[in-house]
Amino acid sequence: MHIDELKARGPDEGRPAAGRPATLTLAPDWAELPVATELAALLLRVPVAGVRLPEPADFSALPDHTIVRIIALLRECSSIGARVIWSLNLGAEQQHLIRQLDHLPAPDTSVGEWRSSSNFGLLYFRKGPKFLSVIDERPEHSRRVIVDDPATMAVFVQALDGCAWTEVTRTPQYAAAARDLVKKGLLLRVGDQCVTLPVHMRSWPIGTVLLGGTLASAGKKSDDANG
Repeated sequence: MHIDELKARGPDEGRPAAGRPATLTLAPDWAELPVATELAALLLRVPVAGVRLPEPADFSALPDHTIVRIIALLRECSSIGARVIWSLNLGAEQQHLIRQLDHLPAPDTSVGEWRSSSNFGLLYFRKGPKFLSVIDERPEHSRRVIVDDPATMAVFVQALDGCAWTEVTRTPQYAAAARDLVKKGLLLRVGDQCVTLPVHMRSWPIGTVLLGGTLASAGKKSDDANG
């Protein structure tokens, strides 16, 4: 199934005649990648079994703006529980990206240990009234972060789909907020582009082992009343 066909379907038409959800195959041209948050909204309306990226994501060759859009797409698919079928190529100088991205769906190719293969919920956020609750279970961080500063929230939200670094650093206040998010590992800068890293945890999948009392403290009090 391709995205134009998916857009044409109604909420009750997400499954083919055989009854199984189809796999959405994105266009092979990276320039035609859908906006991540718009794709997530579409997939919430018309679910699919998974999303396939037909070409290897070669981060050593692709432009920065395409790399952040791919990362955003992986994150949004993860946020709604859609399986992603994709492969990744990294240059020798890009191996550090694994530890910044391995909370996202693992690629089919072997590029090193990918922690999401054995650990769920490594880095996610939930929305509360006028704040964001970020749970970071990565061993190098392991903390809960409350984002309630308006400038920081604005940068966090603006970079969800990936955007130019200059867009989120347009004022001294925004620039300070963006640098702080990068320092905390919540915003990834790729050249002159950037993208938000935590997954939007809309609901906790049934059957997943909860991480201690994290969900009780972070999920119930800051439940996603606003989506």
